[in-house]
Amino acid sequence: MATIVRGERSPFGPIINDTSGPALTHRQVGGEGACRWKMLMNGMHLEGEWNCVEYVVLTPGASVGEHVHMRTEEIYYIVRGQAVVTMNDVELHAGPGDLITTPIGAAHSIANRSDEEMHFFVIEVYPGEGRAAAPAHLNVPARLPDTDGVRRATVDLRPYFTGDWDSFTLLDVPGGDTVTEEAQAGHAQVLHLLDGNAEFEVYGERHEGGPGLSLAIPPHTPWTVRAAGPVSLISTRVAVR
Repeated sequence: MATIVRGERSPFGPIINDTSGPALTHRQVGGEGACRWKMLMNGMHLEGEWNCVEYVVLTPGASVGEHVHMRTEEIYYIVRGQAVVTMNDVELHAGPGDLITTPIGAAHSIANRSDEEMHFFVIEVYPGEGRAAAPAHLNVPARLPDTDGVRRATVDLRPYFTGDWDSFTLLDVPGGDTVTEEAQAGHAQVLHLLDGNAEFEVYGERHEGGPGLSLAIPPHTPWTVRAAGPVSLISTRVAVR
């Protein structure tokens, strides 16, 4: 959301964060074991109806207990490991590259029943009007084209939600390549680096990092990513009214 100062809309600039320094939580929402959790961006600092952007690591045997969102819609993207998502009493087995959509009012939990850590990326957005869609389980890497060079796989999020969601994109960049894009006018964008090391440039400022680096890009703002080696990142767009 933007802030009104003396009757005028005052937008925020880019936000940069990473997944280092998470909190340790136990039995989250009545679940089991311990997880590491970090809020990467608070929705109050983002343009549009975002609630939060988070990163969560479930240790072996840990879970986030069943709960229902009555005020937000949500996506999970599995970054690493194996997850068991229970959605309205139906178990979904998900792995790296799987995107889970949670409409408002759906009862859900997520568990790590393996012997290795499980990492997932979370975004929540406030809902709009209309009837909620059914939850969806989508594998995003399977949508990547079988071509050389920069590859993109995009999921249109609008059919799955009532809020101002726009799209979710997986972007694979070969080593040595540079990609320049722009957060569209009327859309705010969050980038999250999954694999590899890269340099991002926004408004002439450069930010380098590896897996876990996240950037929030305001509407109508160009950004560049320079990949020293192969890089994989995800992008989520939300409309700004």
